[in-house]
Amino acid sequence: MSTFMLQILMLFMRYLIDVEIFFALLRCTLFSRVYGPCISTANWTNWPRHRKVLAAPFNENIMKFVWQESLMQAKEILETWNQRSASQEISTAKDMRTLSLNVLAATGFRKSYQFRSSAQAGTDEAGSYRDALQNVLDNVILIMFIPFRYLCLPIMSKSWRLVGKAATDFKVYMEDMLDEESTLLKEGKVGSGTLMTSFVGALGVHQKEDMVTSRQTAQSPSKGLAVEEIFGNIFVLNFAGHDTTANTLAFSMILLAAHPGVQDWVAEELKEVIKDAADELLEYEKLFEKLNRCRAVLLETLRQFPPIMALPKWSNEISQTLQIQGKTVIIPPHTGVMLSILGIQMHPKYWEDPSLWNPSRWIESTPDPTSQTSILNTEKFITPAISTFFPWSDGPQNCPGQKFSQVELVVVLAILLRHHRVSIVQNDNETPGKAKERALAVTKDCDMGLLLRMRDADQVKLIWRKV
Repeated sequence: MSTFMLQILMLFMRYLIDVEIFFALLRCTLFSRVYGPCISTANWTNWPRHRKVLAAPFNENIMKFVWQESLMQAKEILETWNQRSASQEISTAKDMRTLSLNVLAATGFRKSYQFRSSAQAGTDEAGSYRDALQNVLDNVILIMFIPFRYLCLPIMSKSWRLVGKAATDFKVYMEDMLDEESTLLKEGKVGSGTLMTSFVGALGVHQKEDMVTSRQTAQSPSKGLAVEEIFGNIFVLNFAGHDTTANTLAFSMILLAAHPGVQDWVAEELKEVIKDAADELLEYEKLFEKLNRCRAVLLETLRQFPPIMALPKWSNEISQTLQIQGKTVIIPPHTGVMLSILGIQMHPKYWEDPSLWNPSRWIESTPDPTSQTSILNTEKFITPAISTFFPWSDGPQNCPGQKFSQVELVVVLAILLRHHRVSIVQNDNETPGKAKERALAVTKDCDMGLLLRMRDADQVKLIWRKV
C-alpha cells in the first residue's frame, strides 16, 4: 500500500466515529489531487495569493450577468414543468442541479445552455463541457482517491473509464479556454470578461514573478497563479458553486411546498417590488437589495441545512488559550479544530425556536398604524450576531462566491414564486397534514458526503400551478 493511501486509511480510522469530520478533512487534503492546488488547500502563506485572484472577478458586472442568466434559467425551468406530460416524472432536485450547472457554465466561461429537465436527459450534444463537468462533480470522491489518468486504464470497469474520460475531457476544455483567453488578451482585445480573464491575468503576473525569483532566489513566486493552480481553482469554484446551490434550492422547494403561507408572504413582496414589469425587464441593480423576503427564505434554509456542517480550522504555531464556561481550554500548536456550523445555527441560545423553519425571523418590521406607507417599506433585514451564522464560512477566509450564490438563489425564487405556487403531490388517501409531515421528514433524512443533501428528495413529488 502506498504511503498516501496508508495516510488516508489512518485518517479515516481516526475519524470513523464522525463521518462529518472525515469528509471535512477530506475536502482540505484531497482537492489538490484532482486538478491542482487551490484556495481550499492553500496554507496561510499562499492563501492571500489565491484569494486576491479569486476575489477580483466577483464584481458587480459579474453579478448582473449571474442575475440575468439565473432569471433566464428559472423562466425556462417553469416552462418545462408547465409543459410536462402526465407520463413524465419531474425531479425537482435534479432539475435544480441542471439549473445551477448552467448558471456556472455561462457565468464562469460563457458556455450558455438552454435548460433541459431531467425528464429530457440525453437531448444535448454528447461530450460537452457541461456534461464532462457534471460527470466529474458526480464522481468527485472517486477522482480524489484515484487519479483520473488511472481511471482511464483498460483494466478499469467501463463506468470508471467513463469517469476518467470525463475528467480528462474537462481538463482539455480548461486548457483550451485558457489558450483562447490568452490569445485574445495578447491581441489587445478585452477578453471574455469571465473568470478566465482574471485567471489569465494572474498567470501573466505569476510568470513574470517566476522569472525574477528564479534568478534571485529559490523561493516560489508570491504573486499570481500557476497553470495547475488555475485549473485547481476552476474545479473548486465549480464544486463549491454547484451542489451547494442546487441542494439549497432543493431543500427550499420542499420547505416552501410544506409552508404555503410563506409562499404567499414572499409573493406579497414580489407584487409590491416588481409590480407589473415583464420578467425580461427585471434589473439586478434595482431589485436585488429590495427582495428581502426571498433572501430570508434562502438564509433560513441555509441555517437549518448548511451544505457544509463542520468548518475545519487549524491553530498556528502558538498555543491558543480559551475560557469556556469557566474552564480553561488550551489548543496546542498546529491542531485541527472542527467548528460545528449546524450546532451553532441550531442552538437555542442564539436562535429562538431553532427547529422551526421560519424565514420571517430574518425580517424586522416596525409599522406605523397611522401611516399609509406599505408595510414592506418598514421592514429591515436582520443581521445575526457575529459567529452565529456562517454557511459561507466566517472571517477573512469566507467564501468569495457568497454574493454570487445569493444573487442566483434570490432571483430564482423570485421568478418561481411570482406567478406560481408549489404544492406537495399527496399520496392516495393522504391528508394535507400528513403530506406535510412526510415532506419535512424527507428534508431531515440526509447524508453527509462531501456536502449535506437529502438521501432521496424525489420521494416528495412537487407540482407547480400558475396563480
